[in-house]
Amino acid sequence: MKYSIRTIIKSLSNQYLCKPLTLTLLFFALVTLSYAQDNTARHKPKGETLLQVLEKRHYTGPKTKYPVASPEFLRKAKDATGQPLNFPDLVWFPGEWEEVKAILVAPHYIYLVPGKEDDKRYGAMPMFEGYARYLYKADLNSQTIIRGGGPYSSTLDTDSVQGKVFMRIMDGIQKGGAEAWVRLEKEEDEAKLLQAMKDDGLQTDKMRFFVSPGNSFWFRDCGPICFYYGDEDKLAMLDFFYGQRPLDDLLPSVLHRKFNIPNYETRIAWEGGNCLVDGLGTLITSSAVYDENLSKEGPLVWDGQDTTSIHTMPIDAIQPMEVKSALQGMLGQVQTLVLPRMYCDGGTGHIDLYLDSKDENGFLFGKIPEKYDSWVDYDASIGNEAILFNKKSFFSRKYYNMGYLPFPAKDDGSDFNSEMEYGDYTRTYANHTFVNNYILQPCFSPVGEDGMPTAAWDRANIELMKERYPGYTFYCIDMRSLDATGGSIHCVTKQIPADNPVRIIHKTIHDKVNPEGLTSIPFCAYITNKSGIKEAELQYNINGSEWNSFPLKGNGNLWSCSVPLEDFTKGQPLSGEGINVYYFIKATSNNGKTITKPLNAYNGAFYDFTLTNEVPFDESMFDFSTEPLPDEEFKFVLDTQWLVEDRTDDTPTDILEVNNHVEYVNDNAWYTIGGMRLSSRPTAKGFYIHNGKKVVIR
Repeated sequence: MKYSIRTIIKSLSNQYLCKPLTLTLLFFALVTLSYAQDNTARHKPKGETLLQVLEKRHYTGPKTKYPVASPEFLRKAKDATGQPLNFPDLVWFPGEWEEVKAILVAPHYIYLVPGKEDDKRYGAMPMFEGYARYLYKADLNSQTIIRGGGPYSSTLDTDSVQGKVFMRIMDGIQKGGAEAWVRLEKEEDEAKLLQAMKDDGLQTDKMRFFVSPGNSFWFRDCGPICFYYGDEDKLAMLDFFYGQRPLDDLLPSVLHRKFNIPNYETRIAWEGGNCLVDGLGTLITSSAVYDENLSKEGPLVWDGQDTTSIHTMPIDAIQPMEVKSALQGMLGQVQTLVLPRMYCDGGTGHIDLYLDSKDENGFLFGKIPEKYDSWVDYDASIGNEAILFNKKSFFSRKYYNMGYLPFPAKDDGSDFNSEMEYGDYTRTYANHTFVNNYILQPCFSPVGEDGMPTAAWDRANIELMKERYPGYTFYCIDMRSLDATGGSIHCVTKQIPADNPVRIIHKTIHDKVNPEGLTSIPFCAYITNKSGIKEAELQYNINGSEWNSFPLKGNGNLWSCSVPLEDFTKGQPLSGEGINVYYFIKATSNNGKTITKPLNAYNGAFYDFTLTNEVPFDESMFDFSTEPLPDEEFKFVLDTQWLVEDRTDDTPTDILEVNNHVEYVNDNAWYTIGGMRLSSRPTAKGFYIHNGKKVVIR
């Protein structure tokens, strides 16, 4: 994430001067929203024509092809010490709709200048552990300026609107059956947070805490991208470079030590809000990732003592096609789709503001309504939709449209007057978080006792969301306190996938299908677990009647059945009206774990299709598979040429550049530029710390 103090202050000053906030609330916003997601590209740059802006959305540079490395080459990858990278052959990245064991989140903190805690003209913006930049605003009509820096105080906020929002997010995580993994600034904050949540009647029995300083609460972007590896489906993390927030950039390494999850670091800059995977080797992202890596601004560094030494370390730019090759080799080995970024979306360019999925067969899309067809981003929205739904999935058919997501409004339900005005809200219903059978859902009006938003327009949109995501329990949270920050619930949370996954890959039968020429309807799924699968079955009903069970027979990882057509038609000829079939798949592993597909089938989510003769026969709608798939078909060799294994076993230093710092002058160990201790002298190219000095290995 590119980070600009000047941009942040200007943006905050402009947007909050237009609102009737007190100076106290203004500084709550300054401290937390100063680390809002990147809004440097928020609106069309001055002096540029619309055509120039649109041209920028498409990379037109050299088309050099960077081939994904062969498996033989990948096995030769080295870690930072020059040793072979200890990594198994096959990995898979689960979709966000899969089972999770935990969600990362942080409570809201207020950062203030010591000695001036009661002076609401001052606020603090944490940069490093123990050091913050001081913000000053003389009055409501003045510009915010940076006035020096130094130590700061962090106060756990459980009383403000924003403080309550984060507590409700933690409550929703637990109600969804997952643990809330909560980062705290201080150990004593644990008891305070627990008591505040109990006082508000919120759940607290599934919370785990870790203490680590941070810059912000945007955990989606700085958190790890988790994946499974090897025959045991063990959990590991990819750790991408995260701009100029050095404390947040260390979050995956902190998790590595706290929860013993292997972590693999990469030089590629990329934010988690710009990542969507289908669980089968397809990656969706936006061209914002190119912008991040073309920047020559590296990590923000200092020597740990002299604040005048704080500066941005220059780095080499990584060209777009090389960035795409790296992402393809790590997450998108079947296909990597880089969509043109949006610009009036808070400036992030992230796809999680309008794109979502609930299984491997298709997408849900938050399209900009036609009434806003004069907006600069409207054409990009139409174009991105066309790109997505013309691409083929793992099943060699086009992804299908799972439905459009509603578009929000202003508080009174009225339309936005301009794209510029929408940029000052950047509200979206797509930016929610799956927690097993729950969806933590943003809304934009107070939530009533029934758990639904109270504004009629907002409530109607949530009802539509429930239709798009049947079977999920919607946990609604009024997220207006994050208006104009470029993010919502999804952006402040990060999933940690479940242990011992039972994986069900299924080509759905959907919409209207003609079974002409078939005597039975085939159903097929690839089902895996580290212990093997004991049994699987198809559950189905006709026109909403009683449920029927039909066993699936296993052939390796392939489980299939063919249900006689007579079981569906009962001897009646098909008409244009058709026969509605509802179904789901259930599987139990040898170690006793049972999972359904969809995951929340018992809560009302199931697949459905209509048998009818009013459409032509389409063979692609059915899966006639009879043989198991090699693991390489739905697990992948990770391209490790960009990765360095995180082998740290102690607390990170949080000091990114050391010049004669006493603590390290006599320490003969080598450290990465991220402050991570290495076991021996590195051989890989890059910047390191040794004997208190920065060392460049070429």
